[in-house]
Amino acid sequence: MKLIAVLFIMAIVPVSISQNEWWRIGKSSETETKTEEEVEQIPEKVEEATPLEVEKHNNQEWVEDSIAEPKNISPGKINIVKSSAVDKIIKFKSATIPPNMGPLMDGYRIQLFFDQDRSAVDKARTTMLGLDDKSRTYIEYKAPNYFLLHGDYRTQLEAEKFRATIISEFPAALVLEDKIYMPEIPEEEINEVEEFDE
Repeated sequence: MKLIAVLFIMAIVPVSISQNEWWRIGKSSETETKTEEEVEQIPEKVEEATPLEVEKHNNQEWVEDSIAEPKNISPGKINIVKSSAVDKIIKFKSATIPPNMGPLMDGYRIQLFFDQDRSAVDKARTTMLGLDDKSRTYIEYKAPNYFLLHGDYRTQLEAEKFRATIISEFPAALVLEDKIYMPEIPEEEINEVEEFDE
């Protein structure tokens, strides 16, 4: 019984798919013949333009498919209504970004803390400033986290020495290679160099 049903379906499906609009067998041929007869009955319209119409067109008088130009053009007024926030955005976008604080060089910084919440990073920065308020701290945003970086160290050894002193407060601190600002040279080192030169 299943075999007969499968064979019946296999015979009906190709026939139904192969015919275009098979449920309206007689109607499609009738519409085709009507359209052919209608096409034959429509006379061709060929109109030649009379010399009078050509002159009117050349004189730029009104023609059915064109738009007449206005004779008087007067200046108009434009009223601009905008929010005050637009001015603030324009001012913000047009503001020049100040140059870097100084020349950059290869060096090291200590990554103290990172989080997606800016307030948590600010708390960590406050903690760091309580421990050492002489060194610079930087907050950088690299999606999706804020990173708290500390210091401008020329050598990795200097950075590791300072990291050892703050490891109790920031156990996840890492020393990273980065572009740093020229660190300030302590006056003691300048005096040592001057004494050595003399």
